[in-house]
Amino acid sequence: MFQLVQLSCFIAAAEEKHFGRAAERLNMAQPTLSRQIQMLEQALKVSLFERANRSVRLTVSGRIFLPEAKRILGLAESAANLARRAWRGEYGTIRLGFTATAAYSLLPPILSRAAADLPELRISLKEGTTTAQKAALLADELDVAILRPSIDRGLFCERLLHQERYIAAVHIDDPRAQKEVLTPQDFHQQPFIMYSADGAGYSHSLLTALFNREHVVPIFTHYLDQNASILAFVAAGMGAALLPYSMTFVSCPSVVFKEVSVAPTEPLELYMVWRPSNDNPAVPAFLALCESVFQASNAV
Repeated sequence: MFQLVQLSCFIAAAEEKHFGRAAERLNMAQPTLSRQIQMLEQALKVSLFERANRSVRLTVSGRIFLPEAKRILGLAESAANLARRAWRGEYGTIRLGFTATAAYSLLPPILSRAAADLPELRISLKEGTTTAQKAALLADELDVAILRPSIDRGLFCERLLHQERYIAAVHIDDPRAQKEVLTPQDFHQQPFIMYSADGAGYSHSLLTALFNREHVVPIFTHYLDQNASILAFVAAGMGAALLPYSMTFVSCPSVVFKEVSVAPTEPLELYMVWRPSNDNPAVPAFLALCESVFQASNAV
């Protein structure tokens, strides 16, 4: 079968109508170019040129073959460019997992920047809890996940992506909705919607430590996993809650968000996590893009 260099020699000779000028155009010796064209004709079992002393012209077979040769060479160049872009992480697919909270504040700028800077990179999105995302990473169902601690550092690589504080969510008819700023004592012996220890262990532990430190004992009416569900229960008047600040991006007319005055406490964190054995060449480029979006501290 013919080689790409033979097609290049054929195309140059066909366009120049002269082997010498074609060889000069390709920066090679004329005998080398002539030999490549002869090898191409032998592979095709046809004559492509009618040769004269000072010029050449295409045979009928050569005229028919010329546009196809250009198409084949163009496809080869396109394939090579795709391979190079894939190697640089500019082309391919990233399977990205994310928590529901990340969808409100983190995903929009990430997806917007990716569309602008890596337009040929497809991002396949999958929402899930931190526990579900870690399992998906281990099963090679995700390339990168945005999740809460804790992180099994023996299994995953990580980069801190985002930090935020808690904010109080109370029903609009709750007397606390009229206060400018709440304190932890405003939740003492009051109905409170808490994170579950199993499905949202990270947030459950942070709030438990906060209440213990402040000697506050809320009345836990419900234990839930997802921020959206907790917000819905607040809207139904079933109790107050402490939620990530990013939940203020969610419009809920019957819920009022209030700042909470509290001594410095551990912030809520979101990490980018991936398996060190992941060989998807798009992962480093995607991680770099995410870091460029959130390189400045965005704790709120």
